Amino acid sequence: MSYLIPAEPISIEQQVKRSLFRCSIAHCPDRGAAEIFIRRIALQHKDANHNCWAMIAGPPDEPQGYGMSDDGEPRGCAGKPMFTVLQHSGIGEIAVVVSRWFGGIKLGTGGMARAYSSSVQLGLTALTTILKIHYSCLTLTLPYEYLQTVEYLLRQIEGKIIEQDYSEQIRLELEVPTERLNNFVQEIEEKSQGQIHYFRP
Repeated sequence: MSYLIPAEPISIEQQVKRSLFRCSIAHCPDRGAAEIFIRRIALQHKDANHNCWAMIAGPPDEPQGYGMSDDGEPRGCAGKPMFTVLQHSGIGEIAVVVSRWFGGIKLGTGGMARAYSSSVQLGLTALTTILKIHYSCLTLTLPYEYLQTVEYLLRQIEGKIIEQDYSEQIRLELEVPTERLNNFVQEIEEKSQGQIHYFRP
């Protein structure tokens, strides 16, 4: 699958009833990277009253990358609202920490949840993202007359030739966007009338 990921880390803040909320976001491809980022922000903002966090450390639809923490705030008032915003964004490989400096006015559980979720929404609005495309490997063996056809079809789907070998026939090692692999194979079969042979490692 293809999905958006953060292009670069950002930090943005807002004030809610004198409390300062600073949202820090970074690209974290796995849980290890997310945990390092969370520890770094918590150390950087060790004077904050709370450093709450949420992560989707992997593809958006893989629960093993999910995580959240209230870091001492009332249960369910910080980490969960933050995670919900992340989940609805469709962005993957992302971790967010919202650091709070208490301003003396209590927000209540509802107000606190809104403050944490709106901090993440503010961060996502400012975040630059890029599209991550997953590729599958494919090996082709083809007569020389079909090389231009294969190259044309590859360009249409932003595929890549990784290795090539020219002997009696051409052998190509390809990387093809996974979402378009089946259509690509079907097209080369139709255009070559079965003369292009393929193998999926």
